[in-house]
Amino acid sequence: MATKANHPAQAGIAPLIIKDLEDLGYQQAGTYQASVGQAQYALDNIAGFPDEVPQEARDKLYAGYRKRFSQINPAKTYAVINGHYVTPTEDQLKNPKQERVEIGVDYAFSYSSQEFGKLSSTNAALHELVKEIREKTSTYCSNRLGDLKRQCRKILNQGKERKRTANKNFSEYVEAFFTDAFDRLKSAKSRGDATADLDRFNKAKVAFMVAWKHGE
Repeated sequence: MATKANHPAQAGIAPLIIKDLEDLGYQQAGTYQASVGQAQYALDNIAGFPDEVPQEARDKLYAGYRKRFSQINPAKTYAVINGHYVTPTEDQLKNPKQERVEIGVDYAFSYSSQEFGKLSSTNAALHELVKEIREKTSTYCSNRLGDLKRQCRKILNQGKERKRTANKNFSEYVEAFFTDAFDRLKSAKSRGDATADLDRFNKAKVAFMVAWKHGE
C-alpha cells in the first residue's frame, strides 16, 4: 500500500504532498505539461533558442533560476568571531554587540566579478563562503538551462518527425517498418525470446518484398 509523502515547505516553497501512486502520476503529468508549456514559451520568445541564447535572455533566465535557488537554499546567519564565520549560538544571536552577517544567494551575487576576486586577499574566510554559494548557484542555473534546452529540442524534433512521417510514401513506410522490426527482433533475441527467429524473419521479408515490388 502506498504511503503519504509530505515534504515540508522551504522558505516560500509550497510543501510537496503525495497521497499515493495515482496522485504521484497525476502530479507528475501536470509537471510535464508545465515543462512543455515553458519550453514552447522559450521557443516563441528567444530568437535562435535552443541553439543560441542571447546574453540578455540568459541573464533574465539566470535571474529567475537564482531566485528559485535562493528559495530552496535560504540565506544563513553567521557570527563573525576573530575573522571566522560560524553558526551563532543563542547568546550570540541575542547579543546586540555581536557582529553578524546574513549570507545567501543575493549576498553572494551582490559582488561584481572584480570585487569577488579582491575578496580572496581582503577576507579569505568570507571569500570561501561566497565562492561556494556562487559555484553551487551557477551549477544549478546551468542545469536548469540545460533542462529547458532539452525540452525545447524534444518539441522541435517531434515536429520534424511528424513532418518526415507525413512526407513518406507507402513504399518508404514499408522499408521503415522492416528496419524497425529487424531492430526489435535483434533486441528480443538478445533477451532470449524464442520467437525472435532471424531466419524466418528474413524469409518472410524477402517473400513480402518480392510480392510487393513485382506484384507476385
